Amino acid sequence: MNISMDDLQLFVLTVQHGGISAAAKQQSLQRSKVSRRLQELEKSLGCQLLIRTTRKIELTENGRLLYQQINQPLTGVAQAAKLLSNQQKSVQGVLRVAVPAALITSNMFALLLEKYLEQFTDVQLEVLHCQESIDLKRQNVDIQILPDGVKVQNEDYVQQTLLRFPSSLVASQQYLQSHPSITELSDLANHSLMVSRYNQSSLPDNLTLRLCSDDLRLIQHMASTSNGIAILPTILVRDALQSGELKLVLAEEKLPEVKLTLIYPYKEFLPEKTRALIQLLREAFVETVAS
Repeated sequence: MNISMDDLQLFVLTVQHGGISAAAKQQSLQRSKVSRRLQELEKSLGCQLLIRTTRKIELTENGRLLYQQINQPLTGVAQAAKLLSNQQKSVQGVLRVAVPAALITSNMFALLLEKYLEQFTDVQLEVLHCQESIDLKRQNVDIQILPDGVKVQNEDYVQQTLLRFPSSLVASQQYLQSHPSITELSDLANHSLMVSRYNQSSLPDNLTLRLCSDDLRLIQHMASTSNGIAILPTILVRDALQSGELKLVLAEEKLPEVKLTLIYPYKEFLPEKTRALIQLLREAFVETVAS
């Protein structure tokens, strides 16, 4: 790891003067040169230090850590740089993940997190409940998972389609026996529907919505207790269908898939703790498809 003391000084000046342009002026350097040297410093450390905007700069969590350490005597500078580099390469520390309520209540997601914690005992997981896109860098969040249709706040972030869940219409046997029969999609107009906001748009406009919730487990419970017909990810109700707790409605009807998008702020400076969780998410998808 080759760290230039001059680049570290430029980093300190950039923070102290509140911007790259001001630091460049103070050192009688071109702004582009200072910007390039700061990028070289980030590359050497393996992590992003600054959030650059047109008017100002902000420190990332790693940037704050380096700035705090670098204000100590120069004998501690190399230790601070080594600390950051090791932190990026090791699977340890805090990993903050933002997910929608629908995923928090999923058994598959819970089992995936359990597997992650078993494998990486030095990581502390923080799972945040977020329905909308957030600024990951400024809110110090490593990964966000969002359903299709939610606009990502920062288009520069890495976005990968992670999972696609087919949906099914389901109801209890008791409900189906005590209500008008359903042979085609238009028959649903005579029934109460229970949906999430992620699949609400996939149904005709003339239907009566009895319940709309981001909590898929709540919708499944209401369907099991004969409160209406639910549209839910097929994987979520698989066990209930096998046990007979729920029955498929219009099994041949093709319903839109629920797509999940994985979002993270860095591609070049991806910490190993983050990379490990992304890999587990991909493996879980493969296993789900194969089963």
